[in-house]
Amino acid sequence: MNNVFSPKRFGKYFCYDLENAWNNFGLSLIVLGLLPAILFVVFQLFSLIFSGHITVSDDAIMPMRFLSGMICVLVGVIVFPTKAYGSITQKRAGSSFLMLPVSTFEKWVSMMLVLCLAAPLCLSALYIGSDTLMGVIFPNAYGTPIVKIPFNDIISEVDLPVDLHIGYAGIALGDWASSSLFFLLGAIIFKKGKVGKTILALFALSIFFSTAMSVAAGAFMDQDANVFLRMFDEDPEIAMRKIINFGTITLYAQVVILMGLSYLRLRSIKH
Repeated sequence: MNNVFSPKRFGKYFCYDLENAWNNFGLSLIVLGLLPAILFVVFQLFSLIFSGHITVSDDAIMPMRFLSGMICVLVGVIVFPTKAYGSITQKRAGSSFLMLPVSTFEKWVSMMLVLCLAAPLCLSALYIGSDTLMGVIFPNAYGTPIVKIPFNDIISEVDLPVDLHIGYAGIALGDWASSSLFFLLGAIIFKKGKVGKTILALFALSIFFSTAMSVAAGAFMDQDANVFLRMFDEDPEIAMRKIINFGTITLYAQVVILMGLSYLRLRSIKH
């Protein structure tokens, strides 16, 4: 068992892995976390240059805030895996990685913790902190900070047939893990053009699975065309929960599969 997992040895390696990830992506992480403040300042500078005054309207700022959130997530899930672990496929760095006195399982567990927990938590803390700071200092020009936006009240105003309680934090973390793990897999498989090839692979897989699901659904409907109608004829709450549960199970199944493939890839790396 000690050859597979040693808590003391793993603890030392995990700290080393965190430090290495910070060295490779720390500056980018800080910039992404400060995007709300950076884009707000840029927006107001352009407003001052072209209109002669700053913009005091949270409605005008909202598209910029949405853009900063999208950029933060996209860059995080696409770039971080490659920056942190893409060097494993290089001969020199990969050989050093293989020579570390740590089991493959410990390396994999550390990688999963850094990628799926440490990175999103640190990035979220920085982003929410800078967003909150802007909202407190410039309440009229920036608008309500994310932490004070009543998302549940907004969603409750949507005309749904049932009262749903959805774990948004769990879904967000699952989405991050699924996306970043896919780009991690591309980073440790492809030696060059990691991001581009991974995006092409994602596009090809999306077409394949969409086609396969369409064919399967068509064949299923031919056998029993009323199956979906019967599902929605039952209690609306039960039907809605079936859909949500199916989506949640599918999301976390993707995470588990990608984790397993990442582990198999680590075991097969040779230089």
